[in-house]
Amino acid sequence: MNIRTRLAFLFAILVATLMLAFAAGIYFLTADYRENEFYERLREKASLTAQLLFESNQQLSSQTLQRIDRQDSTLLLDEQLSIFGPQRNLLYDSRNRKVTLEEKIFRELKQGRPRELRKQENDREYLYLLIRQRNREIVVSVSAIDRYGLSKLNFLLLILLAGWATSVGVIVFSGWIFAGNALRPNTDVIQQVEKINVETLDTRRVKAGNEKDEIFQLAATFNRMLSRLQQSFVVQKSFVSNASHELRTPLTIMGGQIEVALLQDRLAGEYRSILKSLLEDVREMTDLANDLLDLAQASSDVSTLAFKTARIDELLLQAEAELLKKHGGYDAVVDFPEAPEEESLFELKVNERLLKNAFLNLMENACKFSDDKKVYVRVFFRPDAIRLEFADKGIGIADTDLPYVFEPFYRSENARLFSTGHGIGLHLTRKIVEAHQGEITVGSVLRLGTTFTVTLPRTRLPGDAKQK
Repeated sequence: MNIRTRLAFLFAILVATLMLAFAAGIYFLTADYRENEFYERLREKASLTAQLLFESNQQLSSQTLQRIDRQDSTLLLDEQLSIFGPQRNLLYDSRNRKVTLEEKIFRELKQGRPRELRKQENDREYLYLLIRQRNREIVVSVSAIDRYGLSKLNFLLLILLAGWATSVGVIVFSGWIFAGNALRPNTDVIQQVEKINVETLDTRRVKAGNEKDEIFQLAATFNRMLSRLQQSFVVQKSFVSNASHELRTPLTIMGGQIEVALLQDRLAGEYRSILKSLLEDVREMTDLANDLLDLAQASSDVSTLAFKTARIDELLLQAEAELLKKHGGYDAVVDFPEAPEEESLFELKVNERLLKNAFLNLMENACKFSDDKKVYVRVFFRPDAIRLEFADKGIGIADTDLPYVFEPFYRSENARLFSTGHGIGLHLTRKIVEAHQGEITVGSVLRLGTTFTVTLPRTRLPGDAKQK
């Protein structure tokens, strides 16, 4: 059963139940009113008869009954009236029958309050009334058939049932129409989603009309999911493309060296030199592969990364130690001009491995292009963020190259002449900083040096809950 049918069905059941309860309430209240009104007429008849009996101070005569009929303005259909004495003896019966008063009814009348009983047999309704006056006690039994009242009540029942059945039919039809109109945006969303595939993922998005309803929120959520999927596809495609492009060159070089080495027998020193060259190529490929993997991770959904509390000064010291281990001629000068006394200001929620790699990339980049092979790191602490400056006294970057320094595999002209590299380090660093919701900027003057500034805010990141 689809949603439209289910909504129409449930709506019809709910409204039909409420209408049936309302109709039943009307019917039973009307039936109760008819019964009370009819018994009130029977009571008036019994009371009038008893009053005339006590006034006559004698047994009821035909003249007395005529007076009763003349004074009674209410005519009851198929009326029967009987009067019994204190010993259940019959004093009078309107139809000259020899009727008796049941002992059970007489006993209940003597003990009960108020002193009257009601009884119904088929359509005939009975009222037994115990009346005491002037030291006399009688029981008046009067019964009749309320044919007109019952007829009206039956007619009312027929009207209510017919009206209820008709209303239910109208409600089912209207509910079906309204449910279809309400779910039409959902149908439109389904049709739009059906047209989205790998080729159209970057151009197609789901559109919904009303910005205040749940369908629009669903479409917006789906569009955000599509954006994340598109980003994942782009990262995957970029990773495959970059990996194949960057790995092809060293693999070709390594293959060529091995082929040349195998062309003829060589001395042990020559083989050692070739193996040393191959080892350098392997290490270069390993670094490239690690950078590509870090780039893929930093470019993925931030919520998938694991963040935990760490000290920035410790990460910088770890990056410095790794820098000195990899490059014996490099040096790093880390300075905290305004180190805070409060220890918590050193702490941030970070992904330690990625952020340490970002610091290491900036240090390596600065040392690589500096004459003194040094990087000068200064750290400034603010209540809302931590700012780090990585400066060098190197060749600098031309103004025309500055806008592109963070692009993947981009290397400026003077950088190509000065040193080898893959052009992926700065791009990876920017991705890591952005994953921490931070910002990285660069300023440079040719032949004087370059400064990279990293700002890391003290905000709760989406991946905080992944690791405590």
